[in-house]
Amino acid sequence: MTDYDSTIEQQPVSPAPAAAPAPAKKQSANVGLLWLFVILIITAIGFSVTFFYKQTQTQEQIISDLRAQVEQQTQAVEARQQVLEDTLDKEFVEQQAAVQANLNDLAEQLDSNNARLLSLSSTNRDEWKLQEAQYLLRLADQRILLEKDSQNALALALSADDVLRDIDQADLVSVRKLLAEEIAVLKLAGVIDREGIYLRLSALSNQIDAIPFIEPLGTQVDVLEEDVVPEDETLKQKITRGFYALLHKLGSYVRVRDHGKEINAVLPPAEQKYLQQNLRLMLEQAQVALLRNEEAIYQESLVKAQNWINQYYNLNEKASAALEELQSLQQEEISPDLTNFSNSSSALTEYIDKREKMAAARRGVR
Repeated sequence: MTDYDSTIEQQPVSPAPAAAPAPAKKQSANVGLLWLFVILIITAIGFSVTFFYKQTQTQEQIISDLRAQVEQQTQAVEARQQVLEDTLDKEFVEQQAAVQANLNDLAEQLDSNNARLLSLSSTNRDEWKLQEAQYLLRLADQRILLEKDSQNALALALSADDVLRDIDQADLVSVRKLLAEEIAVLKLAGVIDREGIYLRLSALSNQIDAIPFIEPLGTQVDVLEEDVVPEDETLKQKITRGFYALLHKLGSYVRVRDHGKEINAVLPPAEQKYLQQNLRLMLEQAQVALLRNEEAIYQESLVKAQNWINQYYNLNEKASAALEELQSLQQEEISPDLTNFSNSSSALTEYIDKREKMAAARRGVR
């Protein structure tokens, strides 16, 4: 309810005017109401203007605050964006540097692995060759110590030297020097033709039956045979037959040579076969001694064969040829003083052990 309405309500009710002055009072009331309405309108307008002004000021303040907030937020976003960009750039640079460092490390590791692989392959190849050279030297020692075979031992030693030469290591010079000295000594010892000597003994053994034995003295011994005895033999005939039998028996064991040499025995046919067999066995014993490098047995066998031929065989051309061959075989040296390869083998073993220790030390450091 407005002031104007309250004023109207609060006004006392006047008694009805008289008939004459009624228009004037009514006009005055209308004017008052008009002014009151004008005042109310002006008041409402002022209030509205004030209200709208305040609203405008408030909205402008709100808008200003909003603009300030937007500017602050924009600045904050720009700052955060700048920080984020700087962070991203820094992280990108750091990541790029880390990736490049990793690539460099991988490249170095790859190069190191390649170098190690090459080193390992070269090491394995050299180790195999060193083991091969050591095995060849052991075989050469075996040929010398057990078989006295200088030819095969020399071939094995030369093969071992070729293997060491292929390795091409300066530390192996001392090993090769010792090996060269042993090879030189073995070359000077000469090569034994064991096969040739063995075949010569076999050929001589096959000719034993062709060598004639010593024949008995040229006497009439037909009457001396024990299985031919006449039934009417007289005492004189018995004495004569006994005398010739005694001469025949003595002549079968001894023979006088015209050139003044010693007396040799004459063997019966059965014992001649036995002697031939023993002579063959003696030559076969010489062959076995040849293969076993038994110098004393070899020489003893040949001496016995010569003595038997001198004692029981007729010294004709065949016997003389057999004796000459036996003497020639006796001059052959079947067991010379041969050097072994112990020095070079020991030096090579020490080199291999030293190499293995150094390799183990390198693996431990890594």
